[in-house]
Amino acid sequence: MRLVEHRNVLTNFDIRYENWHKHTHYSNIFTVDCIIKPEDIAKRAVELGHKTLSTVEHGYAGNIFEYYDVAKKYGLKYIFGIEFYYVKNRFEKDKTNTHLLVMARNERGMKQLISIMSEANKTGYYYKPRIDEELLFSLNPKDVVVTSTCVASPVNKYDSEYADCFICKCHKYFGDNFYLEIQPHVHPVQKAYNQKILAFHEKYNIPLVHANDTHYIYPEDAQYRDLLLQGKGIFYDDEDGFILDYPSSETLYERYDAQGVFTQEQVTQALQNTCIVDDFEEIVLNKDIKMPTIYPHLSHKEKVNKLKKIVQKEWNKDKQHIPVSRHAEYIEAIKFEMDIIETTKMEDYFLLNYKGIKRAKEKGGVLTRTGRGSAPSFYINKLLGFTEIDRVDAPVTLYPTRFMSKSRILETKSLPDVDFNTADATPFAEACREFLGEDNVYYMTAFGTMKRPSAFRNLCRSRGMKMSEYNDVAKNLEDYENHPQWRSLIEEANRFVGVIDSVSPHPCAFLLLDKPISEEVGVIKVGDEMCAVIDSYTSDVWKFLKNDFLVVTVWRIIAETFELIGAPIPDIRELTKLVENNPKVWELYEQGLTATLNQAGTDSGTPQVKRYMPKSIRELSAWVSAIRPSFASMKDVFLNRQPFSYGIPAFDEILKESDNFVLYQENIMSALVFAGFSEDVTYGLLKAISKKVEGVIEPIHDKFINGFVEKTGSHEQALKVWKIIEDAVGYGFNASHALSVALDSIYGAYLKAEYPLEYYTVVLNLYQDNTEMTAKIMKELDCFGIKVAPIHFGKSLSSYSPDKDTNTIYKGLKSIKYLNERVANELYDIAHQEDTKTILVGDEVLTVDEPILKLFIDIMERTSVNSKQLNILIRLNFFSDYGTPEELLKIAELIHKGKNRYSKTHKANTKMKRIGLLTEEIQIIKSQELPPLDLFEQISFEKEYLGYSTFKKPNVKPSFYVVVEVNTKYTPVITLYQVKTGQEVPMKMKKVHYFDSMGNPALEVGDTIKLLDTEMRQKSRKVDGKWVKIDEYDSYITHCKKLVRD
Repeated sequence: MRLVEHRNVLTNFDIRYENWHKHTHYSNIFTVDCIIKPEDIAKRAVELGHKTLSTVEHGYAGNIFEYYDVAKKYGLKYIFGIEFYYVKNRFEKDKTNTHLLVMARNERGMKQLISIMSEANKTGYYYKPRIDEELLFSLNPKDVVVTSTCVASPVNKYDSEYADCFICKCHKYFGDNFYLEIQPHVHPVQKAYNQKILAFHEKYNIPLVHANDTHYIYPEDAQYRDLLLQGKGIFYDDEDGFILDYPSSETLYERYDAQGVFTQEQVTQALQNTCIVDDFEEIVLNKDIKMPTIYPHLSHKEKVNKLKKIVQKEWNKDKQHIPVSRHAEYIEAIKFEMDIIETTKMEDYFLLNYKGIKRAKEKGGVLTRTGRGSAPSFYINKLLGFTEIDRVDAPVTLYPTRFMSKSRILETKSLPDVDFNTADATPFAEACREFLGEDNVYYMTAFGTMKRPSAFRNLCRSRGMKMSEYNDVAKNLEDYENHPQWRSLIEEANRFVGVIDSVSPHPCAFLLLDKPISEEVGVIKVGDEMCAVIDSYTSDVWKFLKNDFLVVTVWRIIAETFELIGAPIPDIRELTKLVENNPKVWELYEQGLTATLNQAGTDSGTPQVKRYMPKSIRELSAWVSAIRPSFASMKDVFLNRQPFSYGIPAFDEILKESDNFVLYQENIMSALVFAGFSEDVTYGLLKAISKKVEGVIEPIHDKFINGFVEKTGSHEQALKVWKIIEDAVGYGFNASHALSVALDSIYGAYLKAEYPLEYYTVVLNLYQDNTEMTAKIMKELDCFGIKVAPIHFGKSLSSYSPDKDTNTIYKGLKSIKYLNERVANELYDIAHQEDTKTILVGDEVLTVDEPILKLFIDIMERTSVNSKQLNILIRLNFFSDYGTPEELLKIAELIHKGKNRYSKTHKANTKMKRIGLLTEEIQIIKSQELPPLDLFEQISFEKEYLGYSTFKKPNVKPSFYVVVEVNTKYTPVITLYQVKTGQEVPMKMKKVHYFDSMGNPALEVGDTIKLLDTEMRQKSRKVDGKWVKIDEYDSYITHCKKLVRD
């Protein structure tokens, strides 16, 4: 191979080149590698006088729509390309995963690249999505440009024979559209590879093309990439010499000169060859509405008529439940909404979802009877089965234009957006695929980005710090922003905020398209799911149809509980009647028995709903709106039900349904309608008022004042109301969403009040892997006289099950940490075997007289139970019929680890001898008086594996407690476990009493104490910057005695 021996000193070599081969944080979804974003590349391109922006990322093209917007913003030409992972045969388990860069010369090429990228994810995924020879050579050679890529090229990673063959095949197939890629890194690996490339260049006369392989912008930025990688535990060996920046051409000449492989003329030609992108056809992406249709052969008018017939049919059914006196009101509502649909040409949306939702229900799909967002504000949505909320008869005013208006859709090209809440999204996605096609419905992609706490933690890890040093700081960054030790580190971490570091299927958003998504947008494999390469926000901006099928746990609870009691789920009209005058339902909120109830069951929701004590659906809807942070200044007045009024009769009349508070956006919309604005524009006006854009807000203000004065005759009151609207517009809540949340909660409350045994059985099974939630549920059972029978050998299966005769729920084994359904079924089978004394050893049947030995041998021989699982069951007294936990733990250790231990791998003779010896040893253990298990250790053990503790000693005095948790972040909070009842009680202790002069704590986790005296202290809350007393109290420990553990 010829090497260049002489180098000229290069100066002022400023020629234009284009940076095809670059990466941004979008490449991080496969391997975390970058912190820069597409806009960083674009800014540098403009700075250097370059004219293009390429989409090249590892394995796919990133967010191609963001790239397009950024390119247009900076006046750059949009170039579509991908650095593929490549193997010889994608169907083989080949982890070589070499790299191959392919660019699209036109839109046809772009679609082909998207298509093979999708196929790589569908059929070529093995650690990475891989194309192979079949896919590569399926591309039209006139529509793409291929380069041999970096040192990870198949030319470098496979043997020399394959490299030569591959080069020849590519050159022959792609012709002038195949290039040999060179890079300027002064590193032995790159230099050797460049020498190999030079040899191919001279042998086959294939043109060279330069590439940067940019991962950051300037050389000094490499340190931040290193910090990102180190924080993630990623270390690349021997990277010195690889400068992955975006340099000027002068710098490139200097690096190639230092590398010493190519002549100056060869470098110049390689740089100039990057400008072939000038000849690429312009790729145009548009933001037109991309509404799929299931009736492609029907005209707009024909589809509208089809929808009208469906609506008429459903109205004929629904009107049977509506007083005749109100039919005209409903017909007017239908006409109003249908006019919006027809004028905006959105009939396809309703036709598609009508068939899709209907089919999903036929497949067993459970759709919430309520909804999410503004969809319940449209009565036609009820008729089509998207919700059961009747906006005409709702307890709060719902405006249909909050969901959909002519002005909003026609002016902004926005699409209707029903958020569907489901118990399981699968049947809904499957139903959509039946009507649109398998390749036309996919989950969207959700790119996870580093937030401030995670960015800070990552930086601390990269600095070699221990988690114990920085974790508390990360939880409360605002408190440490000016701290001398942490300030600079927090500021430095901001550089990493917003960097993509993970990817997942969107939790609920699906892309729906009537063209193949694998060709139009592309699909990637995320975990076990194939996802469209588009996120929810981008789909909104680019006018794709997004259907949200959000899995809502409360509706799984509701559906499964009604199934368990053998009754259909009532519709909202029926539910309203069932709870209207049912004190049992509303007492749940008053008493705080709200575990698992929507919104009210959270740690913050429960005390607030107890305080407000709602007595109707309307009131609970108002409470949902009032507890959000933005309403904080008025929240205490609301929760305490203090009389409130603005003192403006006309405005107070508008606010009557929300108790004179501006709780909802609809309250403000009503005020605007009152002042003379058409309903159609009011939602858009809310946003305009909140932004206060000069030149826009003035005419709105003037029209409002004039209209309000015309109605009331008071200019002064008009100005006051306008000021209230300006102040409130930022925190007004969507009334239909609040109503939906409230109704979801009430469905659960009704079931808990009327069918508590079945309800708690369902939620215990649902949350069996969530020990914290299980503990909350368990605390409520006594209020309903429900007992949970502990696990017991011979009685417990895998799941919780109810017994109506005894009002008891029998605990299942699957809910216990480290246990599972298989273990539960195996143990149940052993408990119910007919032969309880014999085992088969080799060809002989041997009698085992010692029951516990027989049981443990059966478990060892016939189940998948391991020693850890067995010890857990023993400690939880599962085998209580066979002995105490103390005895059984000793016996289990003897059988598994003793001198005469038993193993299923032993030969038959050994087993027979060991059974005799073990029988004698077990008798000795049974004759001994063993010390009891440590009290705190047993409580802690049960809390860890069950999620709660059942341990109690009814004969012990109620003043004896065990300290199970201590939190000293603020005023020390000590959680005490009452030994007599098994109840946990949080109590506080003044810091001066908790810590002595040396900083030693008075109480620690595990201490057993006798509580001698307590006092109640009134709580304070910060309101408008001042601490004020509130009508709530905390219990403080003032005197206790620590008991010494035996």
